[in-house]
Amino acid sequence: MSVLILEKVVPGKSGFAFEVLQGQSFRLIDLEGQQVADMAVFNLRNLREKLSTSFSRTRYLPKNIGEYIPRDKLQEGDMLLSTLCRPLITIVKETPDKKGVHDVHNRMCNRYLYEVMLGLGPLDGCQEIIAKAVEPYGIEPEDLPDTIDINMNYIHDCSLRQWICELPVSRAGDYVEFRAETDCLVAISVCPMEHWYNVNAGKSTPMKVEVFK
Repeated sequence: MSVLILEKVVPGKSGFAFEVLQGQSFRLIDLEGQQVADMAVFNLRNLREKLSTSFSRTRYLPKNIGEYIPRDKLQEGDMLLSTLCRPLITIVKETPDKKGVHDVHNRMCNRYLYEVMLGLGPLDGCQEIIAKAVEPYGIEPEDLPDTIDINMNYIHDCSLRQWICELPVSRAGDYVEFRAETDCLVAISVCPMEHWYNVNAGKSTPMKVEVFK
């Protein structure tokens, strides 16, 4: 039976970094529904090795060695791979009815987006929030990986040749559960975006982190 060893409610517009050892699992729980959380993952024993969303989108099926299947989403059963193409964590379970609704193509929101492109004044984005969360580990902002954005509902419109953002499908209490395949440092940002309604339904609300051994 799993034992809960860490429980943390992370308020909207804030971040949190935590360690998960090999074989342990963790959940990201959407407390109020329709909230996005950007997640970065590092090898705890070599912080220069970190999540690669591009490697993670490329599935090599164990039963069919040599079969190469690039895809546009990650869902239950998929591994998130590192910049050295090694397993970091596995998506074990998703409770939303629609699976794989997580963005693995776009970069995090940041101050440049808010201040220069949107003219919204000083406002930290997920990039700055995650940078602050991992600062105690000596990780510099420029060394952050691209993230997997949990509950971010991006759909590619081929006719427009662009990404369309739709409302998250997660409900209050929905969660995504992961298993660590190696010792990991995980950092999340509860996305602060409130200016595009379709990102967080217009309001940044808390997420909960639970870690089990």
